[in-house]
Amino acid sequence: MNRLRWIFAAAGIPGTVMCAHATEPEQAGLLQAGIVGPVLFSAAVLAIIALLLWIRQLRTVLSEKSQALEKSIHHIELMEDHLPNVAIFQLTQSENGTFSFRYLSQGVEQILGVDHDRILADARLVYDHIYEDDLPRLNAALETSRTGSPIQLELRLLDQEGNLKWLYISAIANPEEGQLIWNGLIQDISLNKRVEDALIEENRNFQNLFETIDDLLLVCDLDGRLMHANPSVEKRLGYSHDELREMSLFELYPQEARDEVYRLMAYMQTERSTTANMPLQIKNGGSIPVEMSIFQGFWKNRKAVFGVARDIAGRQQTENARRESQRMLQLIMDSIPMSVFWKDKDSIYLGCNKTYIRECGLESLDSVVGQTPYDLFDPKQALAVVERDQDIIQNNHPLYNFTQSYARPDGSIAWREISKIPLRDEKGRAVGVLDVWHDVTEQNRAEERLKRTLEDMERFNQLMRGRERRTLELKAEVNELLQQLGQFKKYRTTTDDL
Repeated sequence: MNRLRWIFAAAGIPGTVMCAHATEPEQAGLLQAGIVGPVLFSAAVLAIIALLLWIRQLRTVLSEKSQALEKSIHHIELMEDHLPNVAIFQLTQSENGTFSFRYLSQGVEQILGVDHDRILADARLVYDHIYEDDLPRLNAALETSRTGSPIQLELRLLDQEGNLKWLYISAIANPEEGQLIWNGLIQDISLNKRVEDALIEENRNFQNLFETIDDLLLVCDLDGRLMHANPSVEKRLGYSHDELREMSLFELYPQEARDEVYRLMAYMQTERSTTANMPLQIKNGGSIPVEMSIFQGFWKNRKAVFGVARDIAGRQQTENARRESQRMLQLIMDSIPMSVFWKDKDSIYLGCNKTYIRECGLESLDSVVGQTPYDLFDPKQALAVVERDQDIIQNNHPLYNFTQSYARPDGSIAWREISKIPLRDEKGRAVGVLDVWHDVTEQNRAEERLKRTLEDMERFNQLMRGRERRTLELKAEVNELLQQLGQFKKYRTTTDDL
């Protein structure tokens, strides 16, 4: 009967049908056997199916992640192989102390110029290229890294073509499978080193320049406290190095100039550069006239104001001497009885003497400078002047002592003797014209009177020579008659001078 119950239960026949004539305990057992058993079986089957589906999904996910991981590793290796001047490596050391690469990116070929596979097969190729003087530092770094300290090292090597290169090595050692593995990178920093060396050399050159120039170099912070002064400051102003370190910029100027220095420093808080012409004060009294260029910059990583001052005492003396020379030259030109003036290549007046000013009927030099012949003369005369100026400039050849007529204010005609001389630059090119005029009207008149006088004298001389000739002829006739009479000649005659 029990077997029939399980058969009916398995067939899905409700337990209550079978238990119609059973007692209560029997009904409870039959109910439990007929309902709970199939439920547990179905649940177990469903759980197994769900587990299988989850395992299948998990395998799919793991497969996808594995493919993504392999793809990422491939991309990373590609990036490692194409990093410029960088090689990624894994380095191991065997029990006998021999080093070998477990992994090495292709960048090592660019660094050493040696085939990647050769280096991967024999790590000593890298070791052999390292500068001998740098090998002890590399060995010491490897030994120190065994305790967990990272390697950060710069060293030199020679590539396959013998070129010097600087390398930066960064690595850290990790124990794995009973041995140490160094994971790290090698970077070619030769370009950085060259730039760094160039900057160091440039800074050294600038420092040498600052220390040796005759100009006074001052560096102060934005509050005016001195940060640096070159030896010329000490030499010219008489302060020691220690004294200058305790001074401010304001103390280097006379008391009457310090308000202006305060205004200047306030201006430099926001501006990049300016200039100033204020004398610097000497320690033992007196001052030095200077021309200072001021600009903003950095000194030892601090914002600062730089001042480069040039002693202009000698220049002032030279300028004063030049001005005095020019004054004397102008005085000389104003004293000579000739018109002297000069023009540029466009016939614009640059200067003249007082004689020319008077001759043009003007009052001052300002009435001439900057003008052209068209401003001073009638158009016809001005055109002739300009054309002759251009002829002098183009031919670059002087024209001396030619005479030209001109009309005086009273309408009379007068004459000038003119010389035009090209003004040349340092390359010998004509860049202007120097003119010298002087009035030769009276001289021409005197020459005309002299000419007429000489002509009159010549006519008188011819007349006198005719009379003398006739006298000689008469004497000759008398002598001839005396000879005919048998007498001696009375007169001595000759016509050699006639």
